[in-house]
Amino acid sequence: MPIRSSGHLTDDEIRRASELEAETAAKERAAMAEEIRRRTRNRGHEPRAGADVNAPLSVRAAHEYAYVARDVRRITLTAGLTVAILAVLYVLVNVMGVISI
Repeated sequence: MPIRSSGHLTDDEIRRASELEAETAAKERAAMAEEIRRRTRNRGHEPRAGADVNAPLSVRAAHEYAYVARDVRRITLTAGLTVAILAVLYVLVNVMGVISI
């Protein structure tokens, strides 16, 4: 129940204000959903069937986690390869003395 203000609103006025607020919030959610759909269409991607545009971003972007995982694996592979090359160069230069700098 809303807190009464010093303006002495009647229960009907409070109820009507609550209804108007709920209606406005619903319109705003619908407008945001339409904006997301419009941006998605403009980028050349159609929204997936059954996708809830009002869902949190983490839920809507879940299909992109596979791309992120693939990229992290590639970064790890690249870093490992770089460390291995540096280790071989270290052994060649400092331990075996094959290359003198």
